[in-house]
Amino acid sequence: MVPLVPKKDDKLYEEEGEDLAEIVEENSYTGVRELDNILGGGFPKGAVVLLAGSSGSGKTILSFQWLFAGVHHGEKGIYFTVTEPLFKAVENLEAMSFYDRDALENEQIMIVDLQDILARNVTKTGKDFDQEKVIDFIEKQVKAQNAKRLCIDSVTAIAYQLQDKAQIRQFIFKLGTVLASLGCTTILTSEVTAEGHYSVYGVEEFISDAILRMDQVKVRGELQRVMGLVKVRGRSYRAEELFFRITDGGITAFPLLRTELNYGSSTQRMSTGVPELDEMVTGGLLEGSSTLVAGPTGTGKTLLGMHFIMEGLRHGEASLYVGFEESREQFLRNAKGFGWDMEWYEREGLLTIRCAYPGEKLPEEHLHQIKHIVEKKNIKRCVVDSLSSVSNSYPGDVFNGFAQRLNGYLKGSGATAIFTMATQSLIGQTTLTESTLSTMTDNIIMLRYVEMEGELKLMLNILKVRGSAHSKGLRRYDITEEGMVIGPSFRGYEGMLTGVGRKVSDSLEERLNEEFKQFIGPMAGTVFSDLKSRGLTKEHIEDYLKDLTKQGILKKDDAKRFKERVFAILNGG
Repeated sequence: MVPLVPKKDDKLYEEEGEDLAEIVEENSYTGVRELDNILGGGFPKGAVVLLAGSSGSGKTILSFQWLFAGVHHGEKGIYFTVTEPLFKAVENLEAMSFYDRDALENEQIMIVDLQDILARNVTKTGKDFDQEKVIDFIEKQVKAQNAKRLCIDSVTAIAYQLQDKAQIRQFIFKLGTVLASLGCTTILTSEVTAEGHYSVYGVEEFISDAILRMDQVKVRGELQRVMGLVKVRGRSYRAEELFFRITDGGITAFPLLRTELNYGSSTQRMSTGVPELDEMVTGGLLEGSSTLVAGPTGTGKTLLGMHFIMEGLRHGEASLYVGFEESREQFLRNAKGFGWDMEWYEREGLLTIRCAYPGEKLPEEHLHQIKHIVEKKNIKRCVVDSLSSVSNSYPGDVFNGFAQRLNGYLKGSGATAIFTMATQSLIGQTTLTESTLSTMTDNIIMLRYVEMEGELKLMLNILKVRGSAHSKGLRRYDITEEGMVIGPSFRGYEGMLTGVGRKVSDSLEERLNEEFKQFIGPMAGTVFSDLKSRGLTKEHIEDYLKDLTKQGILKKDDAKRFKERVFAILNGG
């Protein structure tokens, strides 16, 4: 069985040179490493801890995980059950990896059915149990066992046996007094459902030195488990929510990935793998920067990410691809379509591919797994494809927090990152719906569709590059068998950002000639030549339009519209 003792390098304790034995001496290690990190090592020894939450939130699992963790510190424990029989409690435990049969057989942990004790100590009136006798029984068991850890599951169920609220308060206060004198650390579980409440009778929380609330919450229709420290008497702690999972290994929590605004700044450049794009950003992306590649579906966002990764692999740089939409197999297949054997680099350990739907894991679970890969592999390049899927899977505030912490962590680690994001409009004006992304990233590359001359073309432009000059041009590009190939700017065209590009006439005469062709038809050439010989002034054109109207060549309404358009051209419109 793997020891549950924290290691020095777990960073549970930040003070340099602090002796681990002294830390364990003053803390009751919970067996949930992430919770101990927030607590500063565990529950304070000798404390009464109120574990409050709704049914099925994981209170019993956490209680047993804590008891078995105590065995590894030489601390015996007692579990008093009121809600389920002994055999069922043990049966549920056997599936857990932290369960140790020897600990039960050697009575290092005792499971006692308190329901029998309550029934045997009914008062003479037959209405409720004898409080003194029940508390005395608990005290004697702790002393006889020399237990250092005690769990009563649940104090709410015991209180239900009493008929009067005054008796309930009296029992809980007496229990608190006895527990304080025993010197053992105690967990009291409390069944509550109302938000903001930690006990049914409002008394349990006042005898408790620490309160931990556990709940199940709905996120986009799916239940997720979360715990939060409400108080820890006499000790500083981080008041933050911890999302967690219950597996056969017990409770695994995922604290917020904390980042600090103290990362370095490099002047070194990293090639994107597309030479023309490198030129547009003055030699490549700044090392350690983050880039948002945004555009509608099919514009090559993932492809640009592949270019970036492949360039790093060629130079021996450890790279990470985080996929939220495509499987590993599909990613490798698509890469092969452009002639890149990324599977070879994966086998060599230089490329790590991590693919999972956002909803398969908690947001912090994704972050901690990415963090683990980055640190273990010393990742230099990272592509996250795509943040749109994450945005669609979590509420706005949850997504924004996820994106900010991921970006902050990658920058702090020194990795250069590319995030892809799908825009909503397929063609035309494109806006970044997630304003957080546009402000948190250093660079923004937009990929767009534009309609030109009856065809759908691809266009690339750079919105910003933080700390560096960059090209302002609108560049055409194509997706070929060799990947992305960027061509020249769309010179001589206008309206590109609206999604419909049209060629800008080379001269005033050409633009006027086009209007004559549209309104006059086959006679336009002769009419325009005649007018040109007189001079292309407003007066000459207006007089000529009057003549054309009198002759019946132009209708009055058409002449009016024709005049407006021609004069607009002459005025520079």
